Amino acid sequence: MSAIAPSRSPASDDSHRGLFVGVLIMAAASVWFVGYRLHYLTDYSLDSYGSYFWPRRFGLLAHVSGGIVAVSAGLVQIWLGLSDRVGPLHRRLGKVYVTGVLIGVVAGFYLAVTIPGHLPYKIGLFMLCVAWLITTAMAWYSIRRRLYEQHREWMLRSFIVTFAFVTFRLASSWLRSLIAVPADPIADEIDTLMAWACWAIPLLVAEPLIQLRAIRRAAA
Repeated sequence: MSAIAPSRSPASDDSHRGLFVGVLIMAAASVWFVGYRLHYLTDYSLDSYGSYFWPRRFGLLAHVSGGIVAVSAGLVQIWLGLSDRVGPLHRRLGKVYVTGVLIGVVAGFYLAVTIPGHLPYKIGLFMLCVAWLITTAMAWYSIRRRLYEQHREWMLRSFIVTFAFVTFRLASSWLRSLIAVPADPIADEIDTLMAWACWAIPLLVAEPLIQLRAIRRAAA
């Protein structure tokens, strides 16, 4: 006896197509970011890291590696989770994602407190790591308590902060094409702005969308 596949509504198909396009755009941006930072992994030298990062090269290498792992695993997780494709792969990638975040966070804290720089810039990077750790910990705690919807919401917040490393470089490159700022060997005004804006603004934009989704689900 042949099984009949459950029918899906056109609205569900449109939602999945929109999700796929969104994930595809983020994947393209991530590939650009990896290409931008790949020299840290392929050319382990003073010329590659520069005098600014060379004394902290081990921290930077761990931070970049953990971030790349988290972004890569997170993109797949977002697609699997929001399209209800949960299973063994989703759980394994979740562990990979959390491991990448932990490596990136520890190294990020080290970099934030040791790099020379303006205090607002350093605090912005430090608070980025705090937000990264808290949102990921809440996603982990939610799934341990089997609170699946809360887990989805916290994973979205966590990935937004994870993706902030890509957002930082994309927005910084765009702003530099529009605004001329005085050069600074450590962190100019755009760097200082993006240390906060790359994660705070996306979280601020995403939170109403997350809550609207929860309100519509409760109303239904």
